[in-house]
Amino acid sequence: MNRVISQGDRVVVNPTKKGFTRKPYKATVINWMPSGKLKVQPDGDRPTQLVNSDDVKKLSDKPVQNLTTGK
Repeated sequence: MNRVISQGDRVVVNPTKKGFTRKPYKATVINWMPSGKLKVQPDGDRPTQLVNSDDVKKLSDKPVQNLTTGK
């Protein structure tokens, strides 16, 4: 697994606010922003969010589609 977070990777976000850790959630990385933050799509019906990259831990690489079987 590549240690660098990139587009399509699955991550867990541990948001902090004023020094307190909020409830963690899983998300998919959409893109890196020029400010150094990550734009993520949380699981479920939640809207996309900008998060601090220090609050993100990578779970897995972007899924790769098998070209021979199409799955």
